[in-house]
Amino acid sequence: TAHMSFAKWWVPAAELDDGESEIWSVLANHSVSAWRAVGGKLVATQSRLVFTPNRIDRALNGRVWAVPLDSIKAVDRKGPTGGLFNGGLRSRMRIVTNDGTEHLFVVNKLNDIISKTEAHLAQRLA
Repeated sequence: TAHMSFAKWWVPAAELDDGESEIWSVLANHSVSAWRAVGGKLVATQSRLVFTPNRIDRALNGRVWAVPLDSIKAVDRKGPTGGLFNGGLRSRMRIVTNDGTEHLFVVNKLNDIISKTEAHLAQRLA
């Protein structure tokens, strides 16, 4: 019998469009408000970044977040803001979309993930 890994059970796979596949992914917390970070997984595909909440946060109304790569204006880091419940005790990856909206993610190996995301975006534009 095939056993599903805990990680695959805990964070259901992102729903991808036809012809879209996961290029890389990282466990992340999405800072959705001053009072909340939603745990899950950030996935890079050929055309989008997609965040899928874990089972608990999904049950607590955590939402899937997705943005087309060509809607991303900048990727960098935001230093700690002191927020206890939204990941603000750590530096976070900051994704800025063309409309100026900031999307913050707590990830391990922050600098590596920022570099990986920037390289992914550059490849898309090449």
